[in-house]
Amino acid sequence: LRESLLPRPATANAKRIGHTSFATILAFACFVAMRSVHPIVIDMSKIDGQLAYGKATPVVLNSFVDIVIGNTIAFAVGGVPGLKQCWEPRTLKIFSAIAVLYAVGDFLEMQSMSLMGGAVYQIMLQSKLLITALVTWGLRGQRQSALQWNVLLTIALGMSVFILGDSDRGPSLGGDSPLRYQGLWVVLTKVCFSCLCAVLLEKYLKDFKDIPLYAQVAQLKLAWFSTSLFLAMAFDPSVRERGFFYGWDRGTRIVALSWVLKGWSSFLILKRLDSVLKNIGEAVAIIIIYAFDVLVARSMSTSFASQGAAFRLDK
Repeated sequence: LRESLLPRPATANAKRIGHTSFATILAFACFVAMRSVHPIVIDMSKIDGQLAYGKATPVVLNSFVDIVIGNTIAFAVGGVPGLKQCWEPRTLKIFSAIAVLYAVGDFLEMQSMSLMGGAVYQIMLQSKLLITALVTWGLRGQRQSALQWNVLLTIALGMSVFILGDSDRGPSLGGDSPLRYQGLWVVLTKVCFSCLCAVLLEKYLKDFKDIPLYAQVAQLKLAWFSTSLFLAMAFDPSVRERGFFYGWDRGTRIVALSWVLKGWSSFLILKRLDSVLKNIGEAVAIIIIYAFDVLVARSMSTSFASQGAAFRLDK
């Protein structure tokens, strides 16, 4: 009897490991999909290589929608006590400070996407591997091994070679025009904000793990919304003069939807994937974007023109 019962714990453990592995694979696939689709969607919303709408307006709408979703889920799950969790002062102050940095990063992302294509932008984002390592070292005292530093520096050098080599080809980064260098600095600044936010958010999400994720998102998005709205009104004259939804069309609405999906998927996946898998996911996203550019975007550009210009991701 004892021998017949021995395999059962192993089978149960195997099933549990299988479920965990499947959940991790599913989370990884969702992460790669959103990181790939998001830059492509923004590129497809361009007209003649330019964003015809207020660059920060999809981010503002995304933050407002997230506030509504978070509070609605909190009330549906926990009633009034659950709703109060979204407005708890102690954690609201901390998440609001992080949200301001995130809002600035999103604003810079839209600015950079207006100056370069999705494939180039995604490659530039790989600099965050090196910057994240430096931020983690400075804030947490967590050092990388010699092998890890070699890998990070190799990635940084490879990215530099790509940028220098791309300057001769012109269109993706604007050749040697001032816009090219402006786009590079905007992306690097955005990466610094993103790395700092990621380290801080990971820390406080774990410190306040007793608060449900939807309540944490609602707290984050409150300051995120107000900061994004301020940036849109302050730095985009078209929004002030022509209205918030100036230039919006179906493509812009899809961009706003992609921001919502990207945000919630990132928060949900944050607790499932470790930093190694996230970095691998970012690299896989580059391959998918490049494949889309070669297999889909270029074939589309030969069959029809979008607003008088061929559709390409490197614009």
